[in-house]
Amino acid sequence: MIYHLKLQPSEIEALDYYEYWYYVKDMAEVLKKQNSENSDQTDQMTAQQKGMMSGMKNPKIPGMNSNGLSGTGMKMPKISMPKF
Repeated sequence: MIYHLKLQPSEIEALDYYEYWYYVKDMAEVLKKQNSENSDQTDQMTAQQKGMMSGMKNPKIPGMNSNGLSGTGMKMPKISMPKF
C-alpha cells in the first residue's frame, strides 16, 4: 500500500496526474479506515467507562439530601466581631 511509502514534496510534484490521483485516493482510504478504527475504540472506551461508573456508588454524607443540599444538619456559625 502507498501509505508506507514516504514521499518527499519534490517527488509528489514530479508525479503524473494519474499517479498523484491514486496516491491521494489511497491516502484518503487509509485515513477513513483509521478514523473508523479510532471511533470504534472510543465507543468501546465510553461503554467501559459507563459500566464502571454505574458500578460505583456515591457515598452518603450525613445531613445531606439526595440533591446535595443540607436539610437540617449543618448551620453557619455565628462570629461576633470585636468592637474597638
